[in-house]
Amino acid sequence: MVSLNVKPRGRPLRGLPESIEVDLSTATTSEIYSKIAAHTRLDQNRLRITKGSDGSVLSQKHQDGKLVTVEETGLREGSQIFVKDLGPQIAWRTVFLVEYLGPLLIHPLFLGPLRPYLYSASAFNPMSYLPAAINPTTSGVIPPPSQTQQLVCALIFLHFLKREYETIFVHRFSSATMPAFNIFKNSAHYWVLSGFNLAYWLYVPSGVMSASWWPKALEPATNQAVLYGSIALFFFSEFSNYLTHVTLRNLRPSGSTKRSIPRGYGFNLVTCPNYLFETMAWGAITVLAGGNFSAILFLAVAAGQMAVWAKKKERRYRKEFGSAYKKKSSMFPFLW
Repeated sequence: MVSLNVKPRGRPLRGLPESIEVDLSTATTSEIYSKIAAHTRLDQNRLRITKGSDGSVLSQKHQDGKLVTVEETGLREGSQIFVKDLGPQIAWRTVFLVEYLGPLLIHPLFLGPLRPYLYSASAFNPMSYLPAAINPTTSGVIPPPSQTQQLVCALIFLHFLKREYETIFVHRFSSATMPAFNIFKNSAHYWVLSGFNLAYWLYVPSGVMSASWWPKALEPATNQAVLYGSIALFFFSEFSNYLTHVTLRNLRPSGSTKRSIPRGYGFNLVTCPNYLFETMAWGAITVLAGGNFSAILFLAVAAGQMAVWAKKKERRYRKEFGSAYKKKSSMFPFLW
């Protein structure tokens, strides 16, 4: 048995012991977390324990999923460890489910039950401030949604329904939890940008979503090739995106944090084909929406953020795998 000195990192922790004892020959770092959690009555996921010697975090598992032993960490009799409370945590899976739930509910509600209230003549209705020539609500009669609006709503609904399915049945998360407060920041992108903002302007009851600058010849309501071509592109992109997620899932066995170089469909072309196909799907929706400014805004923000993530992942692959990782574009073939 060895005794480890324990100190808080940052603010004091109620119930934190001055020392704990573990069996050096058999104990794992998970036992250290369990002992600290029992004393402080905090969930293990909100604890970060670091070594006093070099400040490195005590990992509980190797990349292959095997438990890390105390002996492997280099801790010995009298070694110092620091404990930090990371605050309330929430499961990553829960975060994803909540994020995607916003637009999944908002779009059908805006197109259907809430339509009379959102677009009626009111001081709280942004449409009320538009000229009568382009404001259909001035007559007091709200026309039903156009077929194109119904189609776009259905495709967006299917997109986020697919994401919910993947969150539950496909994705594996390298970290169990994240700070609970971050759920509000993470959800803002989906609930506000792809939810309220996108839905409100897509379903304006004029029945025409196309922007004034959009070429009439490319309007899906009048051009069958644009209509069916965009629908085909959407489903191709969504299915391809799903296949890349399955590939990423199969790279990591359950319970493991091991990382490998993804190969196969899409991955031989770019580092992050999942982001490429995601962008293509939203590009198809933007075309169906006739260049609607809210669709363009969401497409630009989403593609820009994914491009940044893709570049970071490419750099990480190069650093981690060295020459084994062959040079390629991170997201857009031959461009980025």
